[in-house]
Amino acid sequence: MSLIPRLQGALSVVFVLTTASAISVSAQTQTAAGTYPTSTIPRADSTSEPKKVEATKSSTASAENTALPDKTAEINVEKESSVTRGASAPSTATEPRSETATAPRSQPTPTDEWQFLFSPYFWMAGLHGTTGGPNRTVQVDESFGDIFESLKFAFMGVFEAHKNKWAIQTDVEYVSLEDENATPGPLFSSATAKIKTFVFTPEVGYKIYSDPDKGSFVQVLGGTRIWHISADLNFNAGLLPAVQIKNSRSWVDGVVGMRGKAALSEKLFFMGRFDVGGGGSKFTYQLFGGLGYNLNKKVALIGGYRVLDVNYDKNNFLYDTNQRGPIMGVGFRF
Repeated sequence: MSLIPRLQGALSVVFVLTTASAISVSAQTQTAAGTYPTSTIPRADSTSEPKKVEATKSSTASAENTALPDKTAEINVEKESSVTRGASAPSTATEPRSETATAPRSQPTPTDEWQFLFSPYFWMAGLHGTTGGPNRTVQVDESFGDIFESLKFAFMGVFEAHKNKWAIQTDVEYVSLEDENATPGPLFSSATAKIKTFVFTPEVGYKIYSDPDKGSFVQVLGGTRIWHISADLNFNAGLLPAVQIKNSRSWVDGVVGMRGKAALSEKLFFMGRFDVGGGGSKFTYQLFGGLGYNLNKKVALIGGYRVLDVNYDKNNFLYDTNQRGPIMGVGFRF
């Protein structure tokens, strides 16, 4: 009968030792899980580690019949979150550097470069007014049809250069005509007038309003208008004997004005300008209004109506005339 108690005591000792070993192994497993470097744990394993810790905690709790909180699992989750945030931070920080490195350099706008425009035109103008020398003047009243018949030579064109808000513009007009129907007055039977006109207008402009997307602008102008007039007048005999008068004069007028352009559609636009001045002459002015049509980005058709007036009466020479009529031209941009 003494053997049975001894066996019971031995079994108790074995049970206690087994339980203690299980508790020791569980504690070592939890400690190893909490102290293992989380930076070296693969991401796939780190997500499953808290479950292992919870399983170990469950077995330990059942063995000890206690409900102790698992602080090791919480620490492990916090470390894993910090590792995840730390891993994603560098990619966020390097994105701006990558965008900056690959961003294209800004290109200069077209207005930062010189742009040029050449517009030859044909002005179908009549000539109306008075010209002559001392005590000998003739009245000229010629429509374009009359002038076209007596036209000898003509050249007309505008050259422009633009950059940003500034512009340089030159308008050149040369006309040579011969009028055999000039009115000489009551003292002569008839008169012939040969008139050569050269007008050169260099100006500088500054844009006070600009809409580059539509091509619209308003520009103030200032410059000069250089004139050279040559008149060869032949008076045929009437009450007075025949006489010939040759005069030529050159002078310079200062002019100021404005011009503008407004887009009416993608292709169609309106243009207008005016200027006034004087100095060499008593007074001069110019008016222009018309429409343009863009054939493409480089070529445009222009049509309108122009008036140019001057009154010069100095040094025994009179040139008080008005030219007006329709105008047509082509603009070439380059």
